[in-house]
Amino acid sequence: MKYHMSPKEYFGKVIELYHNSRKPKFYNPRIRRGRSSSISSDLEDLTAFFLALNIHRNCTFYTDQPMRFEGSKPKYPDIVIQESGGKIAHLVDVKTDLGWNRDGILDFCKKWDSTIGEVKGTKTRFKQGDTKDEMEGYFSKKLKYHIVVISKENSGKRVNEHIAKVEAEGFENIFLYFLSERMHPNAYGMTISDKLHEMMIHEHEFDRLLKNTAQN
Repeated sequence: MKYHMSPKEYFGKVIELYHNSRKPKFYNPRIRRGRSSSISSDLEDLTAFFLALNIHRNCTFYTDQPMRFEGSKPKYPDIVIQESGGKIAHLVDVKTDLGWNRDGILDFCKKWDSTIGEVKGTKTRFKQGDTKDEMEGYFSKKLKYHIVVISKENSGKRVNEHIAKVEAEGFENIFLYFLSERMHPNAYGMTISDKLHEMMIHEHEFDRLLKNTAQN
C-alpha cells in the first residue's frame, strides 16, 4: 500500500510524543517533571492525522467528540469519521496498550458490539469543539467500532489468549488492531531511531485499518 504517512513515520511521532511528555510544557532549567504528562489527546490527533492523510474521500475527522447515542448517555469516541452527507460509518478508539484493562478486552468488545448494534441507523447530534456549532448526523446501518491498540507490550502475559477469544467471538460491529510489539514506544534509555529499529511494526494491521475504514 502507498502511504502518505507510513506506519514507521507514525510510530516515530508516537515515540516523540512520549519523549516530550517527560518534559515540562514550558522550559525553565529549574523545572523538572515527575510523572509524564498524558499523551492521550495528542495520540488521538496523530491517529486522526494518519487516517486523514491516507483516506482520500470527502469526510471529516472529529477527535474526542462527545456524541448523542440514542437511548443512552453521550459517548466520547476518540475519532469520529463523518461523510460529507452526514453519515457516520466509523468510530475509532485509540489505546496505548492494554495496561488499563489487561483481562477485560473481551468484555469491552462485547459491550461496544452491543452498543453499536443498538444505534445503527439512528440520528445523532454533537457540537464542534472550537465553535460550539451544533452538528447533525446519522449512524450508518453498517456502523463499525475500531479499537486501535498502539502496542501489545504492557498488555499482560495472556494478551494473545485474549486476542484469540475476541477473534473467536466473530463480532459483527467490532474490529481490534495491535499496531506493534516487542518494544513499547514509551521505553526509557533509547533514542527514537533505536526504538524504531527494535520495534516490530505490524504494517498489515495498518493496511487492515485503512481497508476497513474505506468502506462507507
